[in-house]
Amino acid sequence: MTPAPRDATPSLDSAGYDLVYVRARQWDAARPRTDSLLQLDFEFEGSSLSLEAARARRRAVDRHGTTALIVPERYRTAGTALADAARLAAAAARRTEPGLRPEPPRFHADHPMFFTFAVPVAGAERAPAGPDPGLLVSVDKCDGHIWTEREMSEYFDLIGPR
Repeated sequence: MTPAPRDATPSLDSAGYDLVYVRARQWDAARPRTDSLLQLDFEFEGSSLSLEAARARRRAVDRHGTTALIVPERYRTAGTALADAARLAAAAARRTEPGLRPEPPRFHADHPMFFTFAVPVAGAERAPAGPDPGLLVSVDKCDGHIWTEREMSEYFDLIGPR
């Protein structure tokens, strides 16, 4: 799958960073399913740390076997609903592949900062790498913009190394 192109993207700079604890949860049929069938809970620590302090804190909790992500603190109050994000992903797919017919997006993955959708595209040639040609579209939970590979790379470069 190819990622959708970049929409207007705010800076990843943040006044502060928070740690988000990631925990797998027991299967709940009432919750939205991702393609992987994995259901996660995200718990924000509630801290407002500098990037270096957040890295040090993550290293400390990682030693105890806890999975923690560094996230700009503004995502604690993110307000984009899953249904709205799905509509934004479908619109992004229509702009990306104007000659093809995007099908309804499927909830692919969840992250504290964005929802990712797989958008199958009717008329696309079968890709040798997989049976499901289409787009992966990640929608920001704060402002609804579409994340790009470049923005994802910048974010993951920013929060590393461990």
